[in-house]
Amino acid sequence: MLAVLENLLTRKIKGLRRPYDHPVQEWCKEFEVHIDEIQSEWKQYVKKFQSYGLPIDDLSKEQRSLNEDKKWKSLFLFGYSHFNEKELIHFPRTAELIRKHKHRVTLAMFSTTEAGKHIPAHTGNNSGVLRVQIGVDISDPEGCVLRVEDKKIQLKEKEIFIFDDTFEHELINDSQSNRTVLIIDYYKPLPFFYHVLNKKKISGIAKSDYVHSVVNKIK
Repeated sequence: MLAVLENLLTRKIKGLRRPYDHPVQEWCKEFEVHIDEIQSEWKQYVKKFQSYGLPIDDLSKEQRSLNEDKKWKSLFLFGYSHFNEKELIHFPRTAELIRKHKHRVTLAMFSTTEAGKHIPAHTGNNSGVLRVQIGVDISDPEGCVLRVEDKKIQLKEKEIFIFDDTFEHELINDSQSNRTVLIIDYYKPLPFFYHVLNKKKISGIAKSDYVHSVVNKIK
């Protein structure tokens, strides 16, 4: 992307940037409508395979400092136009929704923090997206706190919370059970011109060595 266009996009995103209080998009509500099926698919998967996915740092070495105890697991479903077909066959409704909205979504995965897990304060690096967390399996929400800047959230099952993960955030699971959410990253709502620039910039990420290294680990 030409530097002048990238600077325009950066300035536009910076001007609209805020950590939370983002409205739930209409398309995102479809995941909420079908949350019972999504929950059922997840629980059947865990029961069948006795697995919550891979330690997140096994997929992304950038997360090593956040997961030294290996208590943060992720089941990657979709990212930057790449589908994890071998896992999606176990999640027909979830897969249907992801495929339907793939032009809006940049990432979809189940994220599980085990009992006692603390994901230290950190920031994401993709300013062109917003992050959705949907409660899938949270038996003790009062024992789990997601902090985004000055806001603390005790997400319950079937609830949705949207935030900009380029702001500082951390997760503390002080409960005696796992906390599983469905994470979805999607393009930030922007005026058409800036939306096109943003999609173009993010498409470059899809071609990066980093993304291909992650994809190769789940094949």
